[in-house]
Amino acid sequence: MSRDQEADATTRWLREQDTARTPVDAEPPAFLFALGDRLERERTAAKRAKRVRATWAVSLASLVVVAIITVSSMLATPPAVASTPVPLTFSSPAPESQVIADAVARLSKPGGIDEPTRSVRMVSWAISVEDGKLSKQAVPQVLALDWNADLSGTLLIVKGRVEGASSERVGRVVPTRSVISKQTFKPGEFGAPSADPPAQSAQGVQDLLTSVGMPPEPSAGQITDAMATAMQLWTLSDGQQAQLLTLIATHGGESLGESTDRLGRRVLGIRLPSAAKGAEDTVLISPKTGRIVGVETQRTTAADGIPAGTVVDYQLWETTKESK
Repeated sequence: MSRDQEADATTRWLREQDTARTPVDAEPPAFLFALGDRLERERTAAKRAKRVRATWAVSLASLVVVAIITVSSMLATPPAVASTPVPLTFSSPAPESQVIADAVARLSKPGGIDEPTRSVRMVSWAISVEDGKLSKQAVPQVLALDWNADLSGTLLIVKGRVEGASSERVGRVVPTRSVISKQTFKPGEFGAPSADPPAQSAQGVQDLLTSVGMPPEPSAGQITDAMATAMQLWTLSDGQQAQLLTLIATHGGESLGESTDRLGRRVLGIRLPSAAKGAEDTVLISPKTGRIVGVETQRTTAADGIPAGTVVDYQLWETTKESK
C-alpha cells in the first residue's frame, strides 16, 4: 500500500469511528492523545510518593513509549512546533461556585451523554526534555481508543500539527494523516481495571477514581490525575461528569474565566494545585455542555531545565463535539 493509499485508509478509519458526529466530507476529527508522557510523569510522581499505580497504566504507557520511539524515527528533521506551547489566557472570571453550579445544571439537561462508553477521542501533548534542554521534537498526538467488554479493542495514534501558533498566540491542533501507531488488543489483552461500566453515582465515580490510583484522602492534584486517567479509558456520562465537578469543587479551585482552547473551543478554567510539586493543573470546562473537556499542567517554579510558567502537558477530550 502506498503512502497516499495508507493516508486515505486512515482518514476513512477515523471517520468510521464516529459517523454520527462527523460529516462525510470532514477532515479526520481532532481526537486527542496525551497518554504516553503524562502516564510516565504520573508514574514518576507515584514512585516519589510511594504510591502503586494500577497495572493497566504501565502496560498502556508501554504502548505509548513504542509509539513515541516510532514517531521519533519518522522525523527526519525537527517539526515546526515550538518546544513549549503558549499558555492559555483567561478573562472575566466568575466565582468558582457559580462556574461549577452552572456546569452541573447544564449536565442535568436532556440530550447529553446518558451512559459511559468504552471509547475515547483525545488530543494531547507533553513536554520533552533531553540533557536538561527543551526538545523541539515533541508534537501533539491524536488518539482513538475503542475497547470492548471482553477487553479487546484498538488504539490508533496519529501525529498532530499546530496551526497559527506564535510566541503570543495559542495555535490550533489539527490531525495529520501520519499514523504513529496502531495497536489491536485480542480478548483479555486490554488491561483496564474493570470492564464493567462505572456506576452512575457519587460512589461509582469514587470507585472508578480509586481503581486508577486515587488514594483514600486525595489532594486536588491527585483527583485531577485520577480523573484524567479515567477519562483516558472512558467517555463518561453527563451524570458522572457532574460528580467529578462536585468532587473538584470540594478543593476550592481558582476560577480563571473564559478562554479558547487549543482546538478553538470556548472553555472556562478552574486552577488547582497539581500532584506534581511546583505545578498547577487547569481543568477546562465547556460552557456549552458543562462537560470537562481538557486539563493543562503548568510549572509554577523552575525545575529540571523547565522555567516557571511553562506548560508541561495538556489533554483535550471530546474533540468532535464542540466548535468555537
